[in-house]
Amino acid sequence: MSTSLRHRLRGPAVACLAASCALLLAACGSEQKETTTTSARIAPAQTTATGGPTATGSASASPSGSASPRLTDDQAERQRLVPATKVTWDKAVQTAVATVPQGKLVETELAWAPPNATASGSATASASPSMSPGASASASPSEGAGARTPAWHTSVATADGTLHDVWVDGVSGKVISDRPDADQDAEDKQELADRLKRTTVTPEQAVQTATQDDKGTVTAVELDDDAWSVDVVDTSSWDKTTYEVSTTERRVLRQEVDRD
Repeated sequence: MSTSLRHRLRGPAVACLAASCALLLAACGSEQKETTTTSARIAPAQTTATGGPTATGSASASPSGSASPRLTDDQAERQRLVPATKVTWDKAVQTAVATVPQGKLVETELAWAPPNATASGSATASASPSMSPGASASASPSEGAGARTPAWHTSVATADGTLHDVWVDGVSGKVISDRPDADQDAEDKQELADRLKRTTVTPEQAVQTATQDDKGTVTAVELDDDAWSVDVVDTSSWDKTTYEVSTTERRVLRQEVDRD
């Protein structure tokens, strides 16, 4: 076969071979593209089904949505203290005022009794059976250094303005301690005596005014310059609302909610 004929035959053969290669590469590319596209469509569904980020997010959201709100330190303290108290503020005040001749209430506040209070041991022991599970845990002898007893810390003044510091057990209702306030001077006594004379609304009336629309638990009553300050705790949220009631007329001057 002549050289020119071989060249003429080789040309079409090479062209056919190149075309075949091109078709093969195109097919491979198309298959690879289809595989990648399919893989991309399946990937999100596989991630969700196997507990990937989407599934984990929905699973963790459910418990947090149903969990109860976290209490602040003050709210948690109220939750421990209020249910453990069996003596109401007015009963404690009657007991405290009766210990001071011609005494008048200046302030009372619910708190934990001092560690060295003589009545705390027997009072706590008698309180345990009737407490709710949450209150029992907070006042049990196993907590901290020993048993904790709720008490009303009360200031009672005589006619001349002399203050007495009286602690009343919040469970038994007995007086834990009674002593004169050593920090008063003559000017302090006179100022307090004058304030008591100007006050015509009794603490009982002030509390009635403050709680006419709020049926929470009273945890503090204090005589200020121009108002009785009354703290009322909501036992469903453990928030505290402070009402200021005029000392000369039965009306609320101000109120503030403490959600901390």
